[in-house]
Amino acid sequence: MAAARKSKKTPPSTLSGFWKSVKDLAPGYLEKYPTVSKKQKEILKTFLDEANLSPMPILIHDNFILPYFREKEMKVSFAGDEKGVLGKWTVKINSEQNTVKIDPVGLYMFADEFAKSAEKSKKAEKDGSFLKLRLFLFHKEMLKIPEQYYLFLAVLKEISLHSQIYAVDSKGAFSSNEAAEYFSLLWALKQFEEFYLKVKIRNIRSDYGFIWHEGEWIDASR
Repeated sequence: MAAARKSKKTPPSTLSGFWKSVKDLAPGYLEKYPTVSKKQKEILKTFLDEANLSPMPILIHDNFILPYFREKEMKVSFAGDEKGVLGKWTVKINSEQNTVKIDPVGLYMFADEFAKSAEKSKKAEKDGSFLKLRLFLFHKEMLKIPEQYYLFLAVLKEISLHSQIYAVDSKGAFSSNEAAEYFSLLWALKQFEEFYLKVKIRNIRSDYGFIWHEGEWIDASR
């Protein structure tokens, strides 16, 4: 019997290759988290090293970090916490150390929130929670966008939260966790739309049938 062929490894040097690696590696890391095998840790470390040597950090820095941190030289890297543990957060910005750390396992969990949106929105509607319903319906709409773009959205979302760049309605809706998540992601999407238009010379809403009239969802009293 012929030996089974090993699946071809996809290098994280491109956006699609990076995201494929995230989807391949993160579930195994999370399966028995926080008890992670030495082999699994080594696999993720190798991936992080390769991703950090790829063009990805420079791409993220030049297009999504530099426009908002022009007075500082920020370093972008893929990493976990100080002890190398992954999955504690998605993106972490440290202005004192001038660093932007992106956790691939956290990215996988970020995307998973969108995948769970249909079930969560049904529960929020049943409970009569407007802020949760708005957030989860927005997450559901985000599923129309190619998932590799979630990397950029996650970075922009954290910039919004870190620098407090967001829309606030007259009712102070940003005071809740759900509203903070919604407005920061909404801002991230708007910035990514501009980037997509500049690079692709196309409209992301037209390309993927993305429909979200944010003006209708800002004020909970409407």
